[in-house]
Amino acid sequence: MMKRLICIGVPVIAADQAIKAVIRRQTPGQMIFEIPGVVAITPSFNTGAAFSLLSGSVVLLAAISAALLLALVIYASRNMRLTQAAQAALCCLVGGGVGNLIDRIAYAGVTDYIRLLLFDFPVFNLADMAITGSIAVLLILLLTGRLEETTGEKDGSDH
Repeated sequence: MMKRLICIGVPVIAADQAIKAVIRRQTPGQMIFEIPGVVAITPSFNTGAAFSLLSGSVVLLAAISAALLLALVIYASRNMRLTQAAQAALCCLVGGGVGNLIDRIAYAGVTDYIRLLLFDFPVFNLADMAITGSIAVLLILLLTGRLEETTGEKDGSDH
């Protein structure tokens, strides 16, 4: 699992932080790029969680994020029955979580920049997409019974 975390999670963190470094050098609210009526790249800063929940509670959000990330890593490293797809999704989830946690610790909030123009939706970033996409994949795996490898045993125990 650690090898997969390095191969998947670390590139997510690196890409997220590299993009955010470029975005932070831009003027907040200034349009950098736009596909008219679809999406715009516009620097934004969020001191809250998703949908600006708990805005201003940076220390609390950082502590909750760190605890959840630690719990995910412990769970993933101890559960030897997770499928490769589940492991990859968890690594991507951890990568996105760490990307936003770095922002919370270093900048007291998260740098966002992707604004959907098709409908009213909060501004988000690459780490948010990694988190949301990973959760969607994990839910699909869970609902289809593909989260863990099956052993063929009715009680699910390994012999």
